[in-house]
Amino acid sequence: MKIPKKILYTIGVLALIGIVIIFDIADRGQFYSKNLPTDEQNIFEWKDHYDEYQDHRNIYKEHFGFGKYKFPREHVAKIKLFKNSFLTSRFTSKTVSQLNKADLITFFNNPSNFNWSETTWSLSESEYILRFYNLENKQIGKVWLCLEGCGMTESEPFSPNMKYGGLSKVGKENLNFILNEIFTE
Repeated sequence: MKIPKKILYTIGVLALIGIVIIFDIADRGQFYSKNLPTDEQNIFEWKDHYDEYQDHRNIYKEHFGFGKYKFPREHVAKIKLFKNSFLTSRFTSKTVSQLNKADLITFFNNPSNFNWSETTWSLSESEYILRFYNLENKQIGKVWLCLEGCGMTESEPFSPNMKYGGLSKVGKENLNFILNEIFTE
């Protein structure tokens, strides 16, 4: 009778460890398709022709600023900074001060912090993840930061203010300054 209990206990522990690993990987990444709402698809949809490439940029530019498509589209009560590290990111998170929270929101809504560069990188390459929460402590936004040798960001929800996610030279400097302020709080 003791052997079946040990087997069940071992299977249960292994299943729990597996669930924790899967949850951690899914939580730090993005394992589902991102679809823009239909109204946004109609506005920001990519065209396949080169002649329309500049038009696509102009469409983004028309929606720059703090309007309907500002990031993260809701009032932010708090921001947490996570290292994108396997199984330990939740334990090493840092809540951002109110001053740096305002700086981050302003940063991500300023198109001059971003270039039109292509964002061909994997979210697993990001060093940090910023999570934005509302007053009900519900996550309302997420930004992955790939800084070293990459200079890219990926955000949920989408915002034309961030162009395609590539950081400009000024943007890299500004973001590094803000992150250094957060780390020294």
